[in-house]
Amino acid sequence: MLFQVGLGFDAVETGSLILVYFLGNLLMKSVTTPALRLFGFRSLLVVNGVVAALTIGAFAFIDGETPRLFLFALLITCGLSRSMQFTALTTIAFADVTAGQRSAATTISAMLQQLSQLLGIAVAAAVIRIVSVFVPAGPGAMLTGIRAAFLVVASIGLASALRFLALPSGAGAEVSGHRRGG
Repeated sequence: MLFQVGLGFDAVETGSLILVYFLGNLLMKSVTTPALRLFGFRSLLVVNGVVAALTIGAFAFIDGETPRLFLFALLITCGLSRSMQFTALTTIAFADVTAGQRSAATTISAMLQQLSQLLGIAVAAAVIRIVSVFVPAGPGAMLTGIRAAFLVVASIGLASALRFLALPSGAGAEVSGHRRGG
């Protein structure tokens, strides 16, 4: 929505930008396991969660004049951090699941992921709608709502990232191979 509706980019340019984002997702896959081993779940989920939230929030400040190189860097960083966060969360969610519980746990995990994505979309749509009530109709009205939605979603992500501080420092060490102190 930001690129096409908010900034007026055509479908080809928007698609190309989204490919850059997914390139970041793909590049992170080989780095996740070593990063978990090195930093552990708690540190990685907090720091990476903050990075993910900040990159999402940064999209609120993008405009049609934003240099493409900066936009590419932001999209790749956002893709990298999103991939790392989802992979780490999925991995730690199954850390204490026994073989007999895996089937049910997989189903519940998939449902919860879909529900969280649905809620994220619903929150963003609600923010855009609420902003549209207060912003006079015009060329920039939709962009204002989209920017507000990015800031709200980033705030939720930041709160979520900070919540991981409650994890014990050795959480999931049997899965990640992380050893405290080194």
